[in-house]
Amino acid sequence: MSTEESTAGRGEARPGGGYDVPRGGRSNFEVWSWVFMRVSGVILIFLSVYHLVWWNLVVGVEHLDSELVIDRWANPLYRLLNIALLTFAMLHGLNGARYSIEDYVRKPGLQLAVKGVVYTIVIGSLIFGIFALLTFDPSILTNR
Repeated sequence: MSTEESTAGRGEARPGGGYDVPRGGRSNFEVWSWVFMRVSGVILIFLSVYHLVWWNLVVGVEHLDSELVIDRWANPLYRLLNIALLTFAMLHGLNGARYSIEDYVRKPGLQLAVKGVVYTIVIGSLIFGIFALLTFDPSILTNR
């Protein structure tokens, strides 16, 4: 592959290094993807630290039982926190997987196929997880 072929989509080379925006323009998807990774990373830090501190330090795993989880599950805010944790973690991971696929899978057709499989698995898991979090009724397990 010649240098011209490998830099065709980058625009004109700048004197100080790097490339200008291509003449055809560029969508803002990559910019928003980059912003999402930073914002979701910060949100994930707070959600996961809260989750770990609550269950491991405040409650303690030795005191964790089904009654405690059922009582906590009755609070809609707790379900919302779990949905947020699940959603941000899955989408953050999906975006990271997209970066990796674009870096390491060079053939466009194979790249599309790999992305399709990964997107299907992640989005399917996300939908199933949110459905489970919203519809699970622990009272049927304890006859409450």
